[in-house]
Amino acid sequence: MRPLTCKHDETIGSETDNTDLQANNPALGSAYYERNLKQLKDIHHSQCLFNRQPSIVPELRFYFSDSGDLLGEFTCNGSLQGYDEMVHGGVIAAIIDASMAQCVMGHGVVGYTADLSVRYRKPVMIRTKTALKTSITAVKCGLLYSMNCEITQGEKLVVSATGRFFKVK
Repeated sequence: MRPLTCKHDETIGSETDNTDLQANNPALGSAYYERNLKQLKDIHHSQCLFNRQPSIVPELRFYFSDSGDLLGEFTCNGSLQGYDEMVHGGVIAAIIDASMAQCVMGHGVVGYTADLSVRYRKPVMIRTKTALKTSITAVKCGLLYSMNCEITQGEKLVVSATGRFFKVK
């Protein structure tokens, strides 16, 4: 497999023109990202286990900030438990993957997971309000989207993850 090459890479937040991504542009507002997500999710992602009702995590809610970050809140019940009083690690990885997919869709991109790396820093406890923030950190050749996700409980960072999504539409 030959490496992906292009004239320039785009790093979000840099002075590089990100016209394809429209990231970190508060003037667009959260409604812009929400519209994109709804449209693409309805066409390409409607039967995802996190989108259909009832969802595997019934209290999971995603929404966009004005700058294009995907924010989320959830509380996992005992049915999602791994070790005693802890959310199963696979459930956490799936929530992260879903948040990254929905984040790129909010930016008008349908992408598939190329890779995902999850670092469990502390246990994610069941029956505890949990928050996440997912961001696009870079775009390579307009095709490969680098992502970051942080999950917190209270003020503590409990999980961090990076991933890359390959643009297909």
